[in-house]
Amino acid sequence: MPRLQAAAVFALALAVAGCAHRRPAQAGAPPSGVRLAVDVGERGEVTFLVPDGWKATSGEPDPPLPGSVRFEPPAGHFVLTVTPLWGEGEATEPLGPDVARALVEAARDRARAGAVEEEAPLRPLEAPGLSGWYYAVTDRELAESKRSPAPDEYRCLLQGAVVAGPLVLGFSLLDDGDGPHREVALGLVRGVTHRPVSAATPTEPAGEAAGRSRASPATWPLRGAEPLELALPGKSWSLLIDFEGWNVAEPMHRFDGSGVTVIGHRPGDGLILSASVVESAGRRSAVSCRDPDWGRIEKLPGVGEPRLAVTGAEARAWYTVREDGSRTRHLSSWRYRDGACIHLHLSLPAAEAGVDARLEQGLAVARYGEAL
Repeated sequence: MPRLQAAAVFALALAVAGCAHRRPAQAGAPPSGVRLAVDVGERGEVTFLVPDGWKATSGEPDPPLPGSVRFEPPAGHFVLTVTPLWGEGEATEPLGPDVARALVEAARDRARAGAVEEEAPLRPLEAPGLSGWYYAVTDRELAESKRSPAPDEYRCLLQGAVVAGPLVLGFSLLDDGDGPHREVALGLVRGVTHRPVSAATPTEPAGEAAGRSRASPATWPLRGAEPLELALPGKSWSLLIDFEGWNVAEPMHRFDGSGVTVIGHRPGDGLILSASVVESAGRRSAVSCRDPDWGRIEKLPGVGEPRLAVTGAEARAWYTVREDGSRTRHLSSWRYRDGACIHLHLSLPAAEAGVDARLEQGLAVARYGEAL
């Protein structure tokens, strides 16, 4: 491996003590052109918009850090890798842009040891909610030898980092030189959104994407009569949701295909429902599906008035959330089926009469069907 490629893989990792930055392993990829999310635990969720035709694959995580995400175009000799990183600070404490600059400067200094360029100026990279820097260099060994790069070698490296709330997103683009693809790759980084964990939007099971950081529900497409299907690969059944007349956001998929989530808003009364189907990871009952999620929810600020119940094959949790002077009532329902956990979460303003009964009625929009 040329020295520049080694720098691309390891420079940012060496700049952050205890953070591993490894080349992602190939894995099953979800459909392109959709929003995909990475769960970062108590630091929230990072969402990527994959360009049309591109493939996104996730690497093996290195707990407590998630794995890197590798983005590849349908054509062209280049690859983009993005890795969420964090230090030992508070999970909700925002980081300043100086953190990203320090990391990029350290990575740039390491990369120059194997680069043609004696100087590699830092360039700003900013977008709403993001602030960072990047640089670009050329591999000296490949340039001096004048040989053609092997399929897994690249002539150039564009590398940087952006701060998003309490996270640093390190990114590396390996390519063969400047071109319009660089702006596409930088646009992918600029389009990253970070959703913090909050009491009003409780965390779903790890790795899911409820999509609550996206546009106002009024902007989500209005759903017709055809049920929306949530299904996992290899399962003979699916979860069908009758969302007719609801505003429904685009479903969100895990990178490895092990989970899918959708969120909808009913305009008439403001009922919000999110539904997810994820691999159970060894859990084999509704209660075992519920307990890890409820353990996270009950610790969130503003959560109170809890009531837990088990009815047949279903485990439930009711609770109230107080935030910014308002109260909302929530109902989460968990079921287990054939190696999967199903989680339905509903919420309404808590001041409304009979709110718990109305939340229970909302569960009726979901049912099982055969996978289409």
